[in-house]
Amino acid sequence: MWFKKEKSTRDMVGIANINETSIETLEDETLVFFILQPDNLAVLSEGAVHTKIRNLTAILKSLDGLEMACINSRENFDSNKHFYKQRISEEKSSRVREILEQELTYLDRVQVQMASAREFLLVARAKNSQEEVLAVIGRVEKLLKDNGFNGRLARKEDLKRILSVYFIQNITQVYFDDIDGERYVKETIL
Repeated sequence: MWFKKEKSTRDMVGIANINETSIETLEDETLVFFILQPDNLAVLSEGAVHTKIRNLTAILKSLDGLEMACINSRENFDSNKHFYKQRISEEKSSRVREILEQELTYLDRVQVQMASAREFLLVARAKNSQEEVLAVIGRVEKLLKDNGFNGRLARKEDLKRILSVYFIQNITQVYFDDIDGERYVKETIL
């Protein structure tokens, strides 16, 4: 009998390994993520905002392979809101429509409260060599500090959360197993 080996999730997204501070890809690259703490631009002067933009541009131009990403760090309710709108248009009972409209209003309020729930990431690429990865980390940390940005190196749990948000919009999970079901096996053995 011939069995076709299925690709793993890591194979499909091109991840070879998730280390303590980086992701190794199947193309022999290492991705290092830095989580930026955003400034409240509403309280900065126009000149200060322009300076921030210039400094960020300088950071992005300073290092080959440096990219920026923005991801949601909170739930996205768009599909739920679409569902409620569709149900409201189809519902015959005025009382049920009223309840559905209240739910829609509630989701709108929650989404407005979380409107600033974004994470800004700098992603640096390096070859799979420990020396080059450490050099890139040092260089990006210095660039951030010299240009007035607060940021930190993403750790393994951050990386797993970032991947979860990016691929499946799972923001509610607190702990991510390295291997599916790993914690349950450990609990059973103990």
